[in-house]
Amino acid sequence: MSRIVLASTDPEFEVRIRAAFDDQLNGHLRRMPIDESHGEELADATAELTHDSPDVVAFGGDVDVETALRLARTLDRDRPEVTVMLVTKPGPKLWERAMKAGVEVVLSPDAGLDELREEFDRALEAGERRRTNLAGGGSGERAHRVIVVSSPKGGAGKSVIATNLAVGLATAAPEQVVIVDLDLQFGDVAGALQLVPQHTIVDAALTPDLDLTSLKVFLTPHRSGLFSLCGPESPAAADDVSPELAGQIIELLSEEFRYVVVDTPSGIGEATLAAFEAATDFVLVGNMDVASVRALRKEVDVLDGTGFSTQRRHFVLNRADTRVGLSAPDVEATVGLHVDVAIPSSRAVPLSFNQGTPIIQSDPRSEVSKELTQLVHRFVEVPAQPESTGRRLRRR
Repeated sequence: MSRIVLASTDPEFEVRIRAAFDDQLNGHLRRMPIDESHGEELADATAELTHDSPDVVAFGGDVDVETALRLARTLDRDRPEVTVMLVTKPGPKLWERAMKAGVEVVLSPDAGLDELREEFDRALEAGERRRTNLAGGGSGERAHRVIVVSSPKGGAGKSVIATNLAVGLATAAPEQVVIVDLDLQFGDVAGALQLVPQHTIVDAALTPDLDLTSLKVFLTPHRSGLFSLCGPESPAAADDVSPELAGQIIELLSEEFRYVVVDTPSGIGEATLAAFEAATDFVLVGNMDVASVRALRKEVDVLDGTGFSTQRRHFVLNRADTRVGLSAPDVEATVGLHVDVAIPSSRAVPLSFNQGTPIIQSDPRSEVSKELTQLVHRFVEVPAQPESTGRRLRRR
């Protein structure tokens, strides 16, 4: 395995990196010549860059910045375990664009050998952390993924996103998906999926010596092939679920299920932080109002400041076509994240939520469902959906 791949046509760049490491890299450094044409053939280029599963891909100063950013975005989406570096003249606007593209380190071409070594060591350490958090093989596909859906402000549509994502994943991977309602006071998952659970997360919390076998007893099946660990019926029962136990439950479920989707309450409480600790992915949900955007910016700052930097982030902008004086680029600039999925407004969304049938299932051909399917695609390939007949799907 080449731990470092240099995307560059400049042999001197390779000489400097080897010198920074005192010629100790041996077979762990590979240089791949790259030019603007690679920016048009993203899949082929990223496959060539990562065919031996490097920890770090560094784009040299000779590579066109736009080409590097296009490839960085593709690497961030398809190979999140790889840390991306960019060697170019730093600047605030460039750094903001690079961050949105998934670049972790922007390094000046004039950096000395000591700085080169320091920054590459930092990138290698980040790569090791990512590989620890992201189980999976050379394809970049994670064996088990814990997807925490979060929004600091209420009313952003977080539970709608979480339940539709879970059902979409279950369509592609039946019996391999579980959703956990961690909104312990006012959780909506059971209602959104038209479930009447016999057990809730409180039953799991009150079980002595909880293990995976006993935990599975408390799951409620959904007709899509999804399982749900529903929230308490009474807000008062939330006190029975400690943050430590919430984290333990998520970890146990991740041992059994390929995808664990966690719906969280507004804000960042102790239970949400426990979910963050177990997460491999964050789905961050915001909408087109100033309060939501500012709150989401603060949440991103919290994630950055508390060490949650190796998890992959997916930014969902809900009601993205609302005309309120803000544009998607305005939101991106404030939040500091590229919008991955933009969901339009639709009266069908609250209707489907109230009826307990996620819109991705009840109306898969709608524009909302198409965007939600794009979110699902970020985790798994989704088979083609048949046209809705208006009848319920039978449980698999």
